[in-house]
Amino acid sequence: MVDITGFHLSSMINSELTEYYIKNGFVLVDKLISKRSQDEIRTELAKINQGHYDNSTIEPIDWPINDQRLISRYMYIGQPHAYSQIIRQYIDHPKLCRILDLIVGANVPFWNGAYKCVQTMFVTKKPDGNGSPWHQDESAIPTRDRSLTGVWIALSDASTTNGCLWIIPDSHKSGVIYKREAHNLPDVDSMPIARGFDDSNAIPIEMTAGSVLFFSGYLLHNSRKNYSKQNRPALTIHYCSSNTMLPWGVNNYRGVTPIKGEDPYQSEGYTDPIPWAKLE
Repeated sequence: MVDITGFHLSSMINSELTEYYIKNGFVLVDKLISKRSQDEIRTELAKINQGHYDNSTIEPIDWPINDQRLISRYMYIGQPHAYSQIIRQYIDHPKLCRILDLIVGANVPFWNGAYKCVQTMFVTKKPDGNGSPWHQDESAIPTRDRSLTGVWIALSDASTTNGCLWIIPDSHKSGVIYKREAHNLPDVDSMPIARGFDDSNAIPIEMTAGSVLFFSGYLLHNSRKNYSKQNRPALTIHYCSSNTMLPWGVNNYRGVTPIKGEDPYQSEGYTDPIPWAKLE
């Protein structure tokens, strides 16, 4: 049985948090993001879903900004920091970086403490909305050096009723990346599903609003259907070591944002992340 210890920024011991992350492939930090910041992010999510920003990703709609349907109009919204300064400011939020400083390279020999942001994404489950299939983030974002770190910011309480994350304990340890394939499973969204492993020991990670889950790119995880009558929004962010050469669609993906330390590929320049959105 995994002891899901909820760390607190005010009382955590750095070495204990790092050791926990290495052992379990994740670490939960309770109430890391303030209520004011949660409200700010949720309001920005509504504006994005309203089509407030001038891009071709999301069609404008005339719903009022307080219409709760706006929060979950799109299930997935990719790279919102590319056009939203509100979301951009959270990728190097001091409280997130306080944890990231300890864990991004915790499994990387000779890590020099430098890391970069690779992606931001909203993942929202509307009432009765489907879950997400089993997958590893490393499958989609191929760092292959064990530095990929997902950050999952709960913008509402996340429970087994409304579609919290589930993980398979110890699945980050083997280094195996399971193939993903199309499926027609009910109650699961249209993203491809990973197969070839035993998920009978999966456990839920229930979280209070403002809590943040940091997890390894190799950790198998999913979410289940939202059986509640409320939206379950979350903002996710991905980071990896600055030294990682990232073959994500190109030889070395440069739609990144340096966060800490030197970028050894700075001479290659930077590109703008390409926004995208998916209804379900």
